[in-house]
Amino acid sequence: MQVIFAGGLRGQIEGRLRQWANASVGSSLLVPLRNLAWLTVRVRNALRPLPTVRVSVPVISVGNITVGGTGKTPLTMWLVKKLVEAGHKPAILTPLGEKGDETEEHLSVFKSTAPLVFAGRDRAENAKRAVALGATVIVLDDGFQYRRLHRDVDIVLWDATFPPHRNNPFLREPLSQLRRADCIVMSKADFLSDERRNELRTNLEKLAGEGKIVAAFGYEPVSLQSPDGTVEVLENLRRRKVLLVAGIGNPSYFAWTAQRAGFEVVEMICFPDHFRYKQADAQFIAERAKLAGVDAVLTTPKDAVKLRDFWSSDVPLFSMQVKLRWLWGEESLWEIVEGCVKNAQAKFEVKP
Repeated sequence: MQVIFAGGLRGQIEGRLRQWANASVGSSLLVPLRNLAWLTVRVRNALRPLPTVRVSVPVISVGNITVGGTGKTPLTMWLVKKLVEAGHKPAILTPLGEKGDETEEHLSVFKSTAPLVFAGRDRAENAKRAVALGATVIVLDDGFQYRRLHRDVDIVLWDATFPPHRNNPFLREPLSQLRRADCIVMSKADFLSDERRNELRTNLEKLAGEGKIVAAFGYEPVSLQSPDGTVEVLENLRRRKVLLVAGIGNPSYFAWTAQRAGFEVVEMICFPDHFRYKQADAQFIAERAKLAGVDAVLTTPKDAVKLRDFWSSDVPLFSMQVKLRWLWGEESLWEIVEGCVKNAQAKFEVKP
């Protein structure tokens, strides 16, 4: 499979950083920049007393310690669904801006399950708005670094395709900060063998604390969707030649998932995470698809939303739809969440 890093200089830089991250090594040239970024985080935290805002309902944070996709959205959706089934009225607070294709995609996914969804950086204020509208539980999307709002449980995801190496260029904070987490869930863990999963679990517990790794999940491809919303079964393109397009935090896992689903991946074009496509990008992808002689272009749901208005090629464009698949720990994680919610609610009850 040929891999092309597109999206200008940023795409080239991110591509190289991903290679370093996957190889468990880092460039010594990056260490000063990383240390500066971590110093900024420490200064920000020191200037922002904790906690600054408390609301009268339980708060659950779903976050990570690395830049890029670790599976926060699907885990948040699972959590919200469980909360609704348990009789709660959860509200999701996402840090995304209030406008834009990516925000629309996120909000449409969230609103399919959550009664209340708020977008915006000021999640402390949005939490108050949610409570005023009847929310009984607050779920913070990407909340581990958001210190203004007190939370009752901090769930942190770790992308199992990345080893916990201190020179990982995608670390948002030092690995030692994993100790702040109440529990850790390994995402994309189906990428690893049982032996390597156990090794990763051991290494993470050394960093975060014994017993904090409570669950692991992966993804299972379920269908294909065209830009107009038409759903195709996987069998229609299985064993056919495809070109992959991804502007996400971990394109290598996307490629592995496509290959596992039975597609013959001829080429992959990697754009920077959260990339905003233009007409020229869509044209470049279409030209590469024709040169490669593929039967279809396969992308992620997030990328499809941003590409669909520019796509006019004869080569069909599909997004690969996946669902979360638990490897172990689903019940344990829910027990932790349910216990924290009940304890927090008991504290807020007004006794006669």
